[in-house]
Amino acid sequence: MYGYDIPKARNFVLFKAGKMRGRILEVGTGRGHMAAALAKSGFRLVSIDLDREAQKSARANLKTLKLEKAVTFRIMNAEKLLYQDNCFDYLLSVNFIHHAENPVKCLKEMVRVSKIKIILADLNKRGEKIMEKVHALDGHRHAASKMTMFGARDYLREAGLMTKIYRDVCQTVIVAEKKPGLI
Repeated sequence: MYGYDIPKARNFVLFKAGKMRGRILEVGTGRGHMAAALAKSGFRLVSIDLDREAQKSARANLKTLKLEKAVTFRIMNAEKLLYQDNCFDYLLSVNFIHHAENPVKCLKEMVRVSKIKIILADLNKRGEKIMEKVHALDGHRHAASKMTMFGARDYLREAGLMTKIYRDVCQTVIVAEKKPGLI
């Protein structure tokens, strides 16, 4: 769609995430594209979102792909995750940060519940322009980010995580690993 290849973008995120094993939390289910990519790769995960309609759509998409058993959907606010500290080995969040009302609270919670690695991906300037066009077709405006990906990277570094940043055609990906002493 206008040069934003969703499956290719999700595969780029998975490639940059590296090997993963254990419990996975996805923050921001959206339409379920990342959940489907993870499930197709053999992962089981929990996916949270506040938008019931988006999760309903995601659940239907995964059911069509016969992948619905790999994903547990929960309605939850990313500003207050209802999980214990270090509960998930990996946390992934794709195209969510620009929707967050309070991205700092969300990042704080992501750091708290993740044990090994946080993988954040969000739109870059080109991706934002494409999404503006897509949303304009429906008469909507696309959410503007309250925090840049570089701001997110800086927050994660200040929280003691080691970060790497990668750029793709329409997105920026941050892979942040907890240092051994933080777990």
